Amino acid sequence: MVLLFGPSHELAPFWPDTTVTVINNLGGPLLTVHCKSKDDDLGVHMVAANKDYHFSFQPNVWKTTLFFCSFQWNNQVKRFDIFDATRDEGVGEKFNWTIKPNGPCKLGKKVKCFPWK
Repeated sequence: MVLLFGPSHELAPFWPDTTVTVINNLGGPLLTVHCKSKDDDLGVHMVAANKDYHFSFQPNVWKTTLFFCSFQWNNQVKRFDIFDATRDEGVGEKFNWTIKPNGPCKLGKKVKCFPWK
């Protein structure tokens, strides 16, 4: 039980970090990204055109980890769940997203685009 619930800074994790990368592919405007989970606020980040913002974390053992983000550019504000364990768990540890005006697209062997929330 100590291995499962001991202080995270003293023990190595059982699984690798999950990394989410968000690429500004809006075609010019600066993208403001603000991501949060139930427990963590990752702050506001400004992402220039064709640049990226990324963060890493350890999903919880209950597979309920959720990171949701707001995306702002020009006079628009959009929202999307950038990592949802029920959708994303088990498909790898690296998630690359490109942010387009009509929605976020998950990059990989097959690109999958989603509507804004």
